[in-house]
Amino acid sequence: MTMQLEKALKLKSRLRAGTPSFGAQIGLSDPAVAEIFGRAGFDWLVVDTEHSANNAGTLQSMLQAASYTDAVVLGRPLRLDTDEIRRLLDVGAHGILCPFINNGEEASRLVQACRYPPDGVRGYGPRRAGAYGFDSDEYFQKANGALLVLAIIESDVAINNIDEIVAVDGIDGVVIGPMDLSISLGLFKQFEHPTYIAAVDQVRSACSKHGKAMGTGCYSLEHAARCRQQGDTLLLVGGDDVFLANESRRWIGALRSK
Repeated sequence: MTMQLEKALKLKSRLRAGTPSFGAQIGLSDPAVAEIFGRAGFDWLVVDTEHSANNAGTLQSMLQAASYTDAVVLGRPLRLDTDEIRRLLDVGAHGILCPFINNGEEASRLVQACRYPPDGVRGYGPRRAGAYGFDSDEYFQKANGALLVLAIIESDVAINNIDEIVAVDGIDGVVIGPMDLSISLGLFKQFEHPTYIAAVDQVRSACSKHGKAMGTGCYSLEHAARCRQQGDTLLLVGGDDVFLANESRRWIGALRSK
């Protein structure tokens, strides 16, 4: 089996076993970031093409940079778009983390975008994913069952439809997008508000019911620890720009205070 699919299947096995996994998001465009995060020991990385200058080309560079690490590299598309998702998969992404999945129909479309017929609508052309022709046939045969398909839950509509979203066959798990979810609930950054907590608990309950991986964007180490204690297995614990900004502030603050 191709190395791309082996990595995806390994993470899938961990999620099914209930083993916590730790991810980081990449918004900057230098492939060295993926290399550093992979060497640091992150289990999975998300190359964000929704809120950054990244695209299929920079995703490919990230995949190449992280190829000798154990990190799984996922593509975060701009939207639920079959053509865009195909491009991210064809350059070798180990799966897709898709924003704003709001109902079961959209979750089904996401799965279909990630799968070849007869299980989906993905067009054939796995350039780097199929090792430029060296492993194309094997990739085609194994990709449908191997690639990770994850939905970001970030609206009150998605919360209301969460049971039908996670019930979709082929959805491996979901990740709470805390910023947009809090905005949608009218509670910007009020992550300790009872309404926000109840919404997250509703997602957690649905994931448990349907045997899907539960994840969230963690806004602090303490929050990540709490999520881990509650059984969440997809912990997105930070990102390159956040880490760089926080550490820069910490150093310059300490120096200027002396």
